[in-house]
Amino acid sequence: MTARPTSVRYSMIAATTMVAVMLYLDRVCLSIVGEQISKDLKLTDDQYAELLSSFFWAYALFQLPAGWLGDRYGPRRVLAAYLLLWSACTGLMGLANGFAALLALRLGCGMFEAGAYPLAASVVRRWAPAGVRGTASSLVAVGGRIGGAIAPVLTAGLAAGAADGWRRPFLLYGVVGALGAVVFYLWYRDRPDRHPAVNVAEVDLITGGVPPAPEAPVGPPPIGAFVMSRAVWMCSLVQFLANFAWVFIITLFPKYLERVFATPTEDRAFYQSLPLYAGIFGMLMGGVVTDFAVRRLGLRWGRALPMAGGRLVVGATFFACLSAGDAVTITLLMCVVAWATDIGTAPTWAWGQDVGGRHVGAMIGWANMWGNFGAAVSPLVFQWLLRQNPDDPVAAWRAGFALCAGLQVVAAVAALGIDAARPIVAERRES
Repeated sequence: MTARPTSVRYSMIAATTMVAVMLYLDRVCLSIVGEQISKDLKLTDDQYAELLSSFFWAYALFQLPAGWLGDRYGPRRVLAAYLLLWSACTGLMGLANGFAALLALRLGCGMFEAGAYPLAASVVRRWAPAGVRGTASSLVAVGGRIGGAIAPVLTAGLAAGAADGWRRPFLLYGVVGALGAVVFYLWYRDRPDRHPAVNVAEVDLITGGVPPAPEAPVGPPPIGAFVMSRAVWMCSLVQFLANFAWVFIITLFPKYLERVFATPTEDRAFYQSLPLYAGIFGMLMGGVVTDFAVRRLGLRWGRALPMAGGRLVVGATFFACLSAGDAVTITLLMCVVAWATDIGTAPTWAWGQDVGGRHVGAMIGWANMWGNFGAAVSPLVFQWLLRQNPDDPVAAWRAGFALCAGLQVVAAVAALGIDAARPIVAERRES
């Protein structure tokens, strides 16, 4: 009688999902208490925009090194270390007393959080059977949206009830993240056949019956293969343009609500959380849609079409933002932006797992790098538009929305050039 497979793979995906929750708790909290920090530490609008942008520059630049470290040394050690380090930076932000300290720690958060998603993609490739990688990727990414969705209300509540104001959320999130790093390290293993709770049947299910290859060091990221691949550049462009638009929700949306509609702090936190909840449904739907589309249409279109469709919906929605006249309407439109953006997240991750071979962490890191360049540029562009229209800030915000709308059409066209059926990095044993 054949033994039933154990279910440890589910707990590995769940553990990685919890890492993503902590990632977004730390990432989003700055925008929630940004007005309080600016008043307390006497920051200018330009300095605040630089704080928001600096995270994404560091986050982008360290994606590829983080992905390679995970490929070479395994997510167990590397992801646990990254979680511990970014949590330390987050906690120390609660002790900062000026712009320079905040900037240095925000750069540290970006540098160490850069390891989260490339390493999470590596976890999915190691622990999820090939036929459900899209769904597994969406479940991990949902963790980020859950963290982002609860962060506004939780952060605002913690800050409002604290004698030290905005500092308490940073300190608490730092402690929780450090504890999470310890739990992840103790439970996770880099290979299913190395976990004491996994039986042979589950190993066969995950690997498709192919015996696990002997462990060998993974070489440096194949930068040449990435640079020479049209599909990689198309995916990088999609990521850049998608994040340029989406990051408005987790960075400048509270400021927009306050400056345009005079929305109170508690309402701003609630309104900002709603798009992140909508994104959860997009994430879950995107995983199911791309796996279904692959079965019906093959890898080529099963990955590309969900990406392209999501970009078109986002573009149309930002166009609709031009005529939104109240905080509730714009919030509902941002919910559609988040939902449609996140439909494309799972196929993007799954594409990297399809084509990256043993360099999947580096592959996802490369694409994420360009996506976060887009996120880094976005607050600076919006701030530049506001400076150009000091007498009519509403016109400046609308110009930003129009720019986001147009860029999404470009992203949809680029998505059609992504081919998951053609490996970027061939599977081979490295020494």
